[in-house]
Parts: sequence; structure tokens; C-alpha cells
Amino acid sequence: MKKLVIIGAGGFGREVADTVRRINAVSSTYEIIGFVDDDNSVLGKTINDIKIVGNKEWLKTFALGQEVYAVMAIASADVKRKISDYLADTVVWENIIDPSALISQYAKLGRGNVFQPYVVIGPNTKIGDHCMFNLRTNMGHDAQAEDFVSVMSMCDITGGVILREGAYLATSVSIVPQLEIGRNAFVCAGAVVLKNVEEDARVIGYPAKRIK
Repeated sequence: MKKLVIIGAGGFGREVADTVRRINAVSSTYEIIGFVDDDNSVLGKTINDIKIVGNKEWLKTFALGQEVYAVMAIASADVKRKISDYLADTVVWENIIDPSALISQYAKLGRGNVFQPYVVIGPNTKIGDHCMFNLRTNMGHDAQAEDFVSVMSMCDITGGVILREGAYLATSVSIVPQLEIGRNAFVCAGAVVLKNVEEDARVIGYPAKRIK
């Protein structure tokens, strides 16, 4: 079995742990070593039968001389960038794919991504590293998500859409085909995006309009 560490012991970390358990119920794949979290006040505690074993410094030491798999259960692109840079090649970044997720054999996946229940990833899509796709999100054919993208539940990313590095889609966002969501842009919950979103912009509404 692969030794797996889940980085981030918050709510999404618990959801990812449940996904790992579902994977193991189908085929014994992972030994969960524990959660890793930089909040020193929670170190040593146990959440849902999984211990918070240490912080990222602990993980870097623990992984020396052995093969340790890891995934980040974190939405913040900035935090994910820092952890990715710090750990570099210390760990093996693992894609965690819920058994109910439907991912085309023609999709190209990077490393360290999370695909939660009932996610659909269409053909000829391209996904970078350390992205998260939460419950019941759809990504249409030829769409792209660059590194550190976070997509919350029930989003509809239609064909040919490009999500640039660090883009964040809140719950129930819809994007019409062939648009581009800029680097580090934030699309608020329920927005319907009918035109390109600029880098670092925050948009809301139907149609989505810039508020920052």
C-alpha cells in the first residue's frame, strides 16, 4: 500500500480522507499516515480517526529515505504554491480520484490533484498540478485548468474554457464555452460567466461583473 499524507486538516481535508476511504473500499491502495497541518495548536489531535501527525517541516524529515505520497486538501492557491515549493520533490504528489468520478481516458492530468464524487472530466482536457474539483463539477471537452486551480461544488466548465493558474471558482459557477478565467481570478458563487475574466479580478452575478 502507498503511504499517504493529507496536507490540510480542515473541512476539505476530512472530505479528502473520506474519498481515500472509498478508494480503499474498492481496492486497498493507501495507508493513511495522517494529516499534516501548520496550525501547531492542533498537532497530535485525532480527527475522524486520523491523527494530525505534524507540520510541513515534520513531513520533509519523515519522507527522507522512503517513498511517501501526499496530496494537498487546501483551496488557497498561495498556500499551495508555498507548500509545493517547500516540499519540491520530497514527496510523491498523488492524484486522488473518487471511484464515482468519470475522467476521460483522453484527459491529461498533472500531479497532486483531487477529484471528488461525481466529478466529470471530458475528453482532451488538460489539468495541471495541485488542482481540486469538488462535488458534481463538470469540465467539458478541450477545457484546461492550470496549476493550483480550485473549483468548488456543482460548477459547469464548458468546452474550451481555460482556467489560468490559481483561479478559484466558488459553488455553482457556470462558464460559457471558449472563455478564459485569468490568473488568480475569483468567481463568486452562482455567477454565470459570459465573457473573459481578467487576472486577479473578482466577479459576481448573472452575467458576472467585476467588483474588484
